[in-house]
Amino acid sequence: MIDAPGAAFQEKAVKINVANFSGKPDYSHNYNTASVAKVKEFVAENTKMLQAAENKYTVPLEVIASILWVESKCGKVTGKYHVASVYMSVLLASEPDYVQQSLDLVMYNNHYDESERDSLRGLVEKRANKKSTWALGELKAMQEIEKRGVMNVATLHGSWAGAFGFPQFLPSSYHRWAVDGDADGTIDLYNMADAAHSIGNYLKVNGWGTKQAQKKASVHHYNNSDAYVDCVLRLAKKITEQPPTKKTVKKSKKKASRKSVKKSSMRRRR
Repeated sequence: MIDAPGAAFQEKAVKINVANFSGKPDYSHNYNTASVAKVKEFVAENTKMLQAAENKYTVPLEVIASILWVESKCGKVTGKYHVASVYMSVLLASEPDYVQQSLDLVMYNNHYDESERDSLRGLVEKRANKKSTWALGELKAMQEIEKRGVMNVATLHGSWAGAFGFPQFLPSSYHRWAVDGDADGTIDLYNMADAAHSIGNYLKVNGWGTKQAQKKASVHHYNNSDAYVDCVLRLAKKITEQPPTKKTVKKSKKKASRKSVKKSSMRRRR
């Protein structure tokens, strides 16, 4: 993977992965009026596929759609970082120079006083060591995926955390919980059916149940941020309370029809 096309040291990814624990994420833009409308349109366009995933894993389709929206805007934003490069770079996070850079970033982002630097250094060093070990584990997961011959992991691009595909799975998550949603014999997280079923499988295996505490714990396993959990469940609730209107469904059908005509036209040109 070191010789893979696009492989390069990602200094930014090193600093973000180590320093992001100190920030307070804001997910509120994911459940504003505009976002809710777009997710409802996505649900209207993909109801049959999402319902199949819900039926199989007992995870509401609104929750699956919400995660797809928060993670990749339902497949439209999947990340530009070279995944192997992210992990190979984060392996070096515990090196003194990068610990110092991460510490500087934590100090700057949180407006800490210089007198607090020494007390924060231990936290940053611990975080850097943890992330370095984590990166090694994800590289091993990438090797396992490569051995299975299901994809060319050397060309994968994703987020600064090394997550990829529509559901933004880590390589270890793909290895454990990704599934073939459309029964075509392959598991492709850039395929919406595979992505939706993989999210359903992930949440079900990791404790999704009828109780609110089980739901929160399951989503927290997906992303260990309380703000993320609140965002996903709040967005799902908004979709449930405001199901797609006839106007939205009609608009979605027209959009799907235009896509079909466009594809047919492109095939004729070929």
